[in-house]
Amino acid sequence: MNKRLILIALIITGLLTTVSPALSEEYVLGTFPIPLMVIDENNGVFVELAKEIAKKAGVSLSIQVAPPMRTVNNFQEGKVHGIFPALDVSFPDLSKIERSDSIYIKKDFAFTLKGAQMLKSIADLEGKKVGITRGYPYVRELTENKNIKLDLADSDETNAKKLNGKRIDCFVVEETTGLQAFKNVGLIDYFLFFRGSPISTQDVYFAFGNDDTGKMLAKKLSDAMNALKADGTFGNIMAKAQQ
Repeated sequence: MNKRLILIALIITGLLTTVSPALSEEYVLGTFPIPLMVIDENNGVFVELAKEIAKKAGVSLSIQVAPPMRTVNNFQEGKVHGIFPALDVSFPDLSKIERSDSIYIKKDFAFTLKGAQMLKSIADLEGKKVGITRGYPYVRELTENKNIKLDLADSDETNAKKLNGKRIDCFVVEETTGLQAFKNVGLIDYFLFFRGSPISTQDVYFAFGNDDTGKMLAKKLSDAMNALKADGTFGNIMAKAQQ
């Protein structure tokens, strides 16, 4: 009888102390270098945000930084559990991913030199030589427009220098990262963009594989992110991108 009671006690103790495998595992989130936002595995506004959301969700998360296309390939090959920041244009088949709630709306602008025509739409870019950064997610309305001559560079800073040297007519980039790139190369006072008229907008989110793990992670990170938005933590972190 005593042995039976001991056995039952051990079973109950085991049930109480066992952690769900889905929560005890460390998950790998792939990302790519973005000025100010993703500096390395431990630094950057997006990195801080992802870690804070994971902490709130009770999810063990590690960050893996690689070039943009390699990050997407790593995800498609199952080498990472998810991608952040993710956009629809990154995936050929959206039915194969699970996504979180929206994090924010990515707005791309056409930066030009002071004194040049301000460009407010993709139609305005037709007939012009437009600088874009290799591997970064642009809308297909831009990349597939045959009337726009695209000029690829390996970094935002290179595009900023090309624009300053009049080797391109404009540079298409998100506001925050574009401003940081111009600042990094000492050209912050030489350009213009029309803040009220982005040439494109894209929804940004966490993306995971379309399986039980992906669904669990998307749900947990969405719930945690919404809680951080409610208590002001989310806004405080994102505000660092504007400083």
